[in-house]
Amino acid sequence: MRRITTSGRGQTRVLNDLMQNLLVTELLVPSGQLWVLSPWISDIDVIDNTAGQFKTVLPGLPSRKIRFTEVLIELARRGCDVRVLTRDVESNVVARQRLENIGGLGARPTVRTHHHLHDKGIVGDRFHLQGSMNFTFFGQAVNAEGVTLTRDRHEIAEARIAYNALYEGAGHGG
Repeated sequence: MRRITTSGRGQTRVLNDLMQNLLVTELLVPSGQLWVLSPWISDIDVIDNTAGQFKTVLPGLPSRKIRFTEVLIELARRGCDVRVLTRDVESNVVARQRLENIGGLGARPTVRTHHHLHDKGIVGDRFHLQGSMNFTFFGQAVNAEGVTLTRDRHEIAEARIAYNALYEGAGHGG
């Protein structure tokens, strides 16, 4: 288990590196199902590909910072059942539209809204990241936040059950 806290004085390399490493690992070996819970969500930069160092992992994307929705869409295209749960609020519209309105007939993330959602986290087959951080610019770079990463199978299973219950009780899109 690993705990990371931020001071609210700008982005922290430790948190950014953790997010990047988790998501690159997911792109290399996608989970069967990936949950993202964030009451407020925006299209934050999550992988720094400015030097093109992830070209083999993300061959279709240019050498620049890669956004959260791009990673989630790519994971869905690679066969991962990506499920996003958020609130139906104006600040989430851009990220939700990018996830819901992708072109083509390929797989896409499913997005549902939950009016009272406050829990935040990401759970895949091999990890559970949870804490106070929304996946937004403020969560990533402005607010003092705390997140905990665990790889314990029992905790991952418990999180999946809890996230599924919230997801099943949520609205479908819109």
